[in-house]
Amino acid sequence: MIEYLGLWILAAMTLNMWALLSVLAAKTGWTRKLGWAVPLVCLPGLGFLAWYLLGPRREHA
Repeated sequence: MIEYLGLWILAAMTLNMWALLSVLAAKTGWTRKLGWAVPLVCLPGLGFLAWYLLGPRREHA
């Protein structure tokens, strides 16, 4: 397991960056963006999980 730690860290960083870029590209106000960006930067794992579970949903037509 320890030999795959680097891959897990890389995957977590990639997911966190994807979430951060998605938040910054959203068509919402800066206060809402800042409200999501701060947890994503300060608490990467928990911030990503919160964004994934509670973040914006896409509506399919």
